[in-house]
Parts: sequence; structure tokens; C-alpha cells
Amino acid sequence: MRVNLHYKFEPSHPDANEEGYVAYPNVNPVIEMANLIEATRAYQANVSAFQSAKAIAQSAIDILK
Repeated sequence: MRVNLHYKFEPSHPDANEEGYVAYPNVNPVIEMANLIEATRAYQANVSAFQSAKAIAQSAIDILK
């Protein structure tokens, strides 16, 4: 995985390179949190659908007994 960086000119920053630029990751925490919430809800929906299918199959097996 390659991380995209953006550079900001801050010559007094301790992490600045020889030209005075500091590399910052190109990550937006708000977007990452929204993606996390979306993935969590999708996972929960899939678990719920699987449990419903399992319950229906179990009910069918119980009826056939």
C-alpha cells in the first residue's frame, strides 16, 4: 500500500526536510470515520440476514420432523 503525502512549507518544524517542507499524510479523519461506520453497519446487516436465514432453515427442519 502506498501512502499519498502532501507537503507543507514549515522550515521551523522539527520534521522539516532540507528544503523546509514537512510531509503530512493525505488522510481525512472525517471520511475515514464515515467509512468505518458504513462498514460496521454493513457487517451488522449481513450478520442479521445470516441469522434470519439460519432461523428459517431451522424452522423448516423442525417442521419436517
